[in-house]
Amino acid sequence: MGSMLHGKNRKLAWRPVGVLALFLLAFSPQDACGQQVKAEIMVHLEALPVLHREQMADFALTLTDYIEEWDWLEEDLTEPVHVGFEAILAFLGSRVKTQYGSRLTVYSGTDLKYLDRWWLFEYEREDLLQHGDHQFNSLTWLIDYYVHIMIGHELDKYTEFGGDSHFQRANAIALDGRFSREFQRGWDERLDLIDGILNEDYRPHRLFRNRYYRGLAAQKENKLAEARTLCRQAVDIMAELHEKNPRDERLTEFLNAHYLQLADVFSSASPTEVPDVESPTEAPDAASSREVYDMLMKIDPAHRSTYEEHAERLSR
Repeated sequence: MGSMLHGKNRKLAWRPVGVLALFLLAFSPQDACGQQVKAEIMVHLEALPVLHREQMADFALTLTDYIEEWDWLEEDLTEPVHVGFEAILAFLGSRVKTQYGSRLTVYSGTDLKYLDRWWLFEYEREDLLQHGDHQFNSLTWLIDYYVHIMIGHELDKYTEFGGDSHFQRANAIALDGRFSREFQRGWDERLDLIDGILNEDYRPHRLFRNRYYRGLAAQKENKLAEARTLCRQAVDIMAELHEKNPRDERLTEFLNAHYLQLADVFSSASPTEVPDVESPTEAPDAASSREVYDMLMKIDPAHRSTYEEHAERLSR
């Protein structure tokens, strides 16, 4: 692979047992520095022959260890990045090693989900999965690719375009996978996916997610004016995107996942609050909150009744 590494370094991987395990786990290095990625792995083995079903019985746990015992970021976040993988494995045959295939669903949170149609890999139970950037590995490189994408989306929540370095790492993996001598199907699509995320046209989507999640964080801290200001900025960006493309699927998916939280932010307007954000604007009053609900009804007519209900509360 090129100069982009898949991660920083590997933590010590071991699985102690018994009473000693509880003591060692309580003082393990991973707990001391904080877990960076939390993996949820669902591997369905029902379609495999009985022998291979037994061979793959611990596969989900192996993948979990591979992901969670690696330092993906230079710094630790206050909460780990949650990444989910779900696959229904099929047996493809045995040559030098046993070959498996699956469609892979990758998800994080409620509005981010990717369907990968061509996960083809070789695996034996005794294999030791290692993070490496020199020799193409159809199993681990795909996992690394998607974990970096999900970390990128997570970092975008905190800082404008904060996920760029991880999206670039995913792009490097896709490029090397695409042009590797061991090329397999699927890497063309993965290169297209990450190119789309890094494309200039996708930047407004990253911006409104940043404003929205920062707004929710402010709301949790009871900084209501700041929360409304940030979320109003998110809605303004959404309105511009909707004007350009009323059928924007990514915008629709986001609103389907978050319309309730977004509506709630504007339901308790107060003209006396002063937002605490960079370049502050006036704190939204009931009239401006009503204007936001009108914008949301236009952008997201599927949830019109919810926005109308919240708007009515402003006049009570």
